[in-house]
Parts: sequence; structure tokens; C-alpha cells
Amino acid sequence: MTIYKQFSIVHSVMILFLASLFCISCDEEQRKVSNDSIIVLDVYDQNNKQISELAGDGETLLKLQARIAPEADNKYRKVVFKISKGQFMSTASGTQFEKIVDNNGIAEVYVKVPLDSGPLYLSAEIGSDSDKYISEKQIKLIDPGQIIQLEILDQNSTPISGEIKADATTILTLKATVDLNADAIGSIKFSASGGTFLGINNESNTVVIKNKVAIIQYKVSKSVGEVYLQAAASTKSNIFLNKTLLLSRAFADHLILEPNTLSVDSADDQVQVKTYLTRDIGKVSTGTAVYYKAFQADANGIEFEVGRFTGLAEATTNDNGQITSVSFVSDTGDIDFKKSIIIRVSTKNDKNEMISQSFTLNKK
Repeated sequence: MTIYKQFSIVHSVMILFLASLFCISCDEEQRKVSNDSIIVLDVYDQNNKQISELAGDGETLLKLQARIAPEADNKYRKVVFKISKGQFMSTASGTQFEKIVDNNGIAEVYVKVPLDSGPLYLSAEIGSDSDKYISEKQIKLIDPGQIIQLEILDQNSTPISGEIKADATTILTLKATVDLNADAIGSIKFSASGGTFLGINNESNTVVIKNKVAIIQYKVSKSVGEVYLQAAASTKSNIFLNKTLLLSRAFADHLILEPNTLSVDSADDQVQVKTYLTRDIGKVSTGTAVYYKAFQADANGIEFEVGRFTGLAEATTNDNGQITSVSFVSDTGDIDFKKSIIIRVSTKNDKNEMISQSFTLNKK
């Protein structure tokens, strides 16, 4: 073998050796390439805005978009999307979904968020085994009950602090503040177990959110007790907030009595006593109790009860502040028809004092 041939062989071996070293170096450099230069995962809301938090309402859709570098090899065309909870819209169940990128190197899938709170982990990966690239995101799911804040304000727009009377007149303001995704929620639907909403031209009592706030005027009812109020996202049934308003009794300031007669002279006579309760401001609450007493006086002016009343079991005010069920009956045998009979009707006022009105029954 000539020296030239020997040199050629040695030269070729050296070239192959150096080439192999170069390729090894290339592989090492490729493995050192960051994930973000190969694959990028972005998360968008329904308005195509990138987000990092949203309500875990079990309804909202997220768009996951994976972008693959244009120069990536064909073996990186399949993207595997994974979620820690929720549901891909393209499959009945499961937390993993595969999709091939389009000609622009983009793959998109939609995910319905769970009815939950806490972190939601999302990822998109390409390749396999040691030759795998992953892009990950974390979205914060906020408890739907924390999205809306509901305040009950008085006529001075300050939070109520005192007692609210069930007087069918007091007007309050319900203020719903939306702290997240106000634009996506759009409007608030108000509801109440009693009372009426004012100034709304739609039956659903829906108010458009402006500057993250929706406001409605609310008039209380005449029913004593708890009223359940709700402010809910009109487009997302799982985003709502409930609040309880306690209404106290609005007692009467005045009593008005209307007997059907002012005379009795036998045990066969009955006197129907219509009673009306009124207030200086507002109306008397439904179900306000009224107390009846019939009496005569002896020679010393000492009172003693006589006769009886019917309808006392229903002796509470109706929606109109009236009691029409009560009648005085003179058939008890303890009445001296030669003397006057006094009918006294009493009820409480807001100061817990008894107020009363009376009328006299004389012999015909």
C-alpha cells in the first residue's frame, strides 16, 4: 500500500470520527434547546383573551392553543393536550386529547372548566421518551360564590345596619359587584323570595353590568321574617350569591274600629267588629295580632269581663291591615243588659307599647 493510500484511509477515518463527534454535539445542543422555542401553550377565554384565572363554574370554555416551531421535524406534528380536571369538548371523558397541528404549526382544543376551585394544570407536549418537549400552564379557578359580591344598601347608599320593617314601603338598593370577568358575565339577574323590584322593564329583573357593578331598587313586602335574595350571572347559572334579609314586624300607630251596631239588649245579639291597623309611614305587617276585651263595671268602677268573642283564632291582620273575623256574642248569661258594655281593642306599636281604641254598646 502506498503512502498516499495510507494517508487517504487515515484522512477518511478522521473525517468520519470528527463527523460523529459533530453529530453527537448537535444532538446534545438540540436536547439543550428550551421547550419554549419548540412548543408554546397559550390559554384563551371565550373573548380570545389570554387569561390566568377564571371562575370554576362548570360551564366556561377555555381554548388551548399549542404552537410548534415551523422548522420542527414531522415527528413533532402531533400534540398531546393534558388537563388535571375538567373536560375536553371533543371527547366524552378523559383528561388527555391528541391533535395534529395545521400547516401553520397550530393545534387548538376546547376545555370545559370543572365546577371547582383551586389550580387547574394544563399542558401540551410533542415527541416521546427522552425526545419530548412540554409546555405547561396553570390557571387559578375561583370559587363561583366569590365572583359576585352582593350588598344591601339603605336610601343613603350605605350598608344597612339597623332594623328593616316589613312595611311594604321601605326601598333598599341591591348592589352586585363582579370582581372577575365582568365583560363575559354581562348582566346580573336579581331575585327575591318576597318584595318587588322597581324600575326594571323586564320580567327577569336583569341589569347590565357597568364598571363591574349592577344596581337595582328593591321594595320590601309586608311579610315578617327572612327574605332570600340572589344575584346571579344571567349567562352562567353556577355563578351566584345568596343573601338573607331579615324583616321585623311593622306594628300599628293607629287602630280604627267599625262595629256593625252600637246596641245590644238580648242574648241573641251579635256585634261584628271590623278592625283596621294603620301606620304613619308605610303599612302594618301581615299577621299582626290584635286583642279584644268586652267588660262592664260594677258600682265601684271595677271592670269585669262579659260575653265572648268568635273568630279570635284569625284575629291577625290580612294584607290590607284588616281583621274582619271577630264578633262579640252576648249569650254567656253574665251580662246586665241595663248597663253599657265596653269593647276595647288593643295592639302593640313599634315601641312595644299597647295602644287601644274602644266603643260602647248600649241597650237598644
